[in-house]
Amino acid sequence: MKRPLMAALTAGVLVVASACGGSSPSTGSGDDGGPPKPGGTLNIAMPSDGTTLDPHESPSFNTQERVGMTYGRLLRHKIGPDQPYGALKLEPDLATSWDISEDGLTYTFHLREGVKWQNVAPVNGREFVADDVIATFERIREKGFQVGALGPVTKMTAKDDHTVELKLSKPFAPLLNNMADQFMWIIPKEGAEGKFELQTKAIGTGPFILEKWERNVAATYKKNPDYWEKGKPYLDRVVFKVVPDQGARIAAYRSGETQLVGATTDEEAVALERSVAGTRVLNLLSGTPVNLFLNVDHKPLDDVRVRKALSMAIQRKSMKDAIFKGGQYGGPVAVSLKQWALPDAELAQLQPTNPTEAKRLLAEAGYPNGLDLKLMVTQGYGPLYPRVAEWLVEDFAKIGVRAKIEVVEYATYFTSRWPKQQYEMSVGPQTPFLEPDYWLRDQLHSDGPRNWMGVNDPKLDKMVEEQTQIMDPKERAEKIKEIQRYVLEQALPPVQVWNHPTKVLLHQEVKRFHPQPEYGYPELRETWLAQQ
Repeated sequence: MKRPLMAALTAGVLVVASACGGSSPSTGSGDDGGPPKPGGTLNIAMPSDGTTLDPHESPSFNTQERVGMTYGRLLRHKIGPDQPYGALKLEPDLATSWDISEDGLTYTFHLREGVKWQNVAPVNGREFVADDVIATFERIREKGFQVGALGPVTKMTAKDDHTVELKLSKPFAPLLNNMADQFMWIIPKEGAEGKFELQTKAIGTGPFILEKWERNVAATYKKNPDYWEKGKPYLDRVVFKVVPDQGARIAAYRSGETQLVGATTDEEAVALERSVAGTRVLNLLSGTPVNLFLNVDHKPLDDVRVRKALSMAIQRKSMKDAIFKGGQYGGPVAVSLKQWALPDAELAQLQPTNPTEAKRLLAEAGYPNGLDLKLMVTQGYGPLYPRVAEWLVEDFAKIGVRAKIEVVEYATYFTSRWPKQQYEMSVGPQTPFLEPDYWLRDQLHSDGPRNWMGVNDPKLDKMVEEQTQIMDPKERAEKIKEIQRYVLEQALPPVQVWNHPTKVLLHQEVKRFHPQPEYGYPELRETWLAQQ
């Protein structure tokens, strides 16, 4: 009999600040505590560290959370207690306004004047100008994993110091959303030119300056006195402490060494709430679904019958009760993006659990006696994913699939094994993309820059390309839902395991912390501490 397994800290504060969805209409609950007071240090525990600070090199949450404290984007999403989770309403950041030509082929961004780069050598506090944007986008086009965000942009011009013009070969519906994407950080041209090492140094226009990065120990940020949004941030410092052990993270929160902890079990949340007076609990639905990635270049995972069999073997509802303690079915587009996602009832219908049918499909595919597969997992996201892997092994065994777990170190997992398709199956979280095109074109198109599963389906390619040309949001949403139905019917990877709930616990002095589903801790420009 399968033992109940308890979910624990998954991806640390990945789940807290950048991959969480509200279970209520807004992300706030009256925690603002009156007028903000400047000062204080916010300490946050992280389960692991990044391998680089280059925002164009790695989509890892460990990289993007850290660089997002420092950099800015052309556009951003509104935050605050009045913003429903996943609303993702655009507002100006480094661009104050923008114009789109009638034919949709020219975008003009008017940049904010008087913005200064952080006063760190070799940039030394100079003014932010259009050449920085062009240098950033050219670098992304040359080597960035975000290249898909620029789509059919064919020409980029700095019309003057504060005007950027983008020319497109065809209309591209996701472009504005992509300018506010959590990966589209604008770097100084000195970084693009190699005048400082982007892998170890971050110099931005954002609310915090990276003061010190001690690999696998801590990243320390100080308030940027020249931040363009006057009066912000309120915090003097933010420290990301690397604490790999779950028990140590909980102990640090209890002792006050850290003031924020994420993704605990119900039991742990109750215990912490009772043991730390004034603890506030945010009940959230993770925006990073637990996924089973399949390398379809590895036979027999190229066979739709085998993929369907694996999906049908997963006891999702039992896993919900035993491991996740709630949550809902996942889909090819994050369920947190409600405008674009399929409803839960339809997701359940399209992803049935049926071991008997799974066995029949395997036999039909030529595996009446089952088959052997390897299942890769890392502990870099916390203990949840190894436990899910154990559960999947048991489920697969019931249909004759003998899966062997292979545990790999996080840096190896994210820099070589997963992106280079050096695996057969892998269980892990998915990046909480904010624009559906990332979920579909970047991951599932045969030429997608994040197609790390070998998906190559001409019919799917055509549908995915079509949705980028549909400028009407409602019409585009229907096309995106049609694509998702096709993906699930073909059991194309990643196979959805579950969208799990999580909890964020905050000490009572932490005020105005209203997370949205994106990397980079944008909410911390508003957060303040009521000194105890």
